[in-house]
Amino acid sequence: MSEQPVQQPYSTSKPLLWKVVAGGVIVAGVLLWIAKVLDLQRVWTTLQQVNYLLALTSIVPVLSSHVVRAIRWRTMLRAIGLPAISLWDLFSAVMVGYTANNIVPRSGELLRPYVLAKRHGISSATVLASVLAERMLDIFQLLLFLGAGLLFLPTVMRDVLPVWMFGSTIESLAIVLLILALVVVVVGITSLGERLVVGAIRWFNRAFAERISNVFESFRRGLRIMRNVRDVLRIWVESIAMWILYAVPLWIVLQSVPMSIPAGTYWSFADACIILVVVAVGTTVAPTPGAIGVVHALVSEAMNRLYGVPLEDAFVFITVAHGLNYLAVMVIGAYCTAREGVTLLNITRGLTPSETEPTAIGQTDA
Repeated sequence: MSEQPVQQPYSTSKPLLWKVVAGGVIVAGVLLWIAKVLDLQRVWTTLQQVNYLLALTSIVPVLSSHVVRAIRWRTMLRAIGLPAISLWDLFSAVMVGYTANNIVPRSGELLRPYVLAKRHGISSATVLASVLAERMLDIFQLLLFLGAGLLFLPTVMRDVLPVWMFGSTIESLAIVLLILALVVVVVGITSLGERLVVGAIRWFNRAFAERISNVFESFRRGLRIMRNVRDVLRIWVESIAMWILYAVPLWIVLQSVPMSIPAGTYWSFADACIILVVVAVGTTVAPTPGAIGVVHALVSEAMNRLYGVPLEDAFVFITVAHGLNYLAVMVIGAYCTAREGVTLLNITRGLTPSETEPTAIGQTDA
């Protein structure tokens, strides 16, 4: 294959400015919440009593979860007929994506496939389609967990989720979430979803509708895995392993932070899984880098309502858990971004539309 020039990311200063403004407002609101609601002296005292040696061991499952994500990505790429790619290259691209998200929200979703396609000289559109399919699977699983939890554990979920998420009844929210999960599948996989979306857009802008149609075509290439039951089952197993590894660090930090809880009670792994749901919701909706602030406020309030943990203790818990996760990603991610030739300028910019078209990108030695 003859090497083709790789188009460089172009400036997206306006979207970046809005992200910075939105993130700044959210962080400022959280800082105001900390100053007004929390007893900072108690926060400091609790921070001094944390078992940091035990907490540091949570970094191992944190990084292991990212390795499993790379393994799941490899399964998806193999299923759509791409040549074998080393796990290290996939893990490196995953860490570049996480690092970018910790600086500019959502930027890693485009940068991750771009990095892998550039290194291996493969179609960036196909790799991007696999990432979109992967994210759709994550959203589907989260909606499924939330919907099932709201149906079968309504009392727990009422305390876990923020009050603004509820309508007239918690059951109605569960039904909405399950229907939304079904819509995600229908729109993403079937031609019916494409016809509905493209048809609606064509009423307003025919040219844009054609671009959306091309996106669907590329997206379905990333979903070819759904044709093989064995591959689908393998991806679900890998996804469950990834969710478990997401919960393990939370469970470890729960044991590391001294918190006022009723005598005779202890933190179980099930508690870590419940807190993980809150973290997942916060990470999904947060417009801030690394979900800073949003996750802290949601988890603190949820633990206070569900377990009666003082807000200060809960805040220290999520600060330590989130901070160690953030630190691990940024340290390993810094090495991976250097390895892939990615700079801060790349992270704060988007990709040209042509880079998402199904054309091959020349092999590089980055």
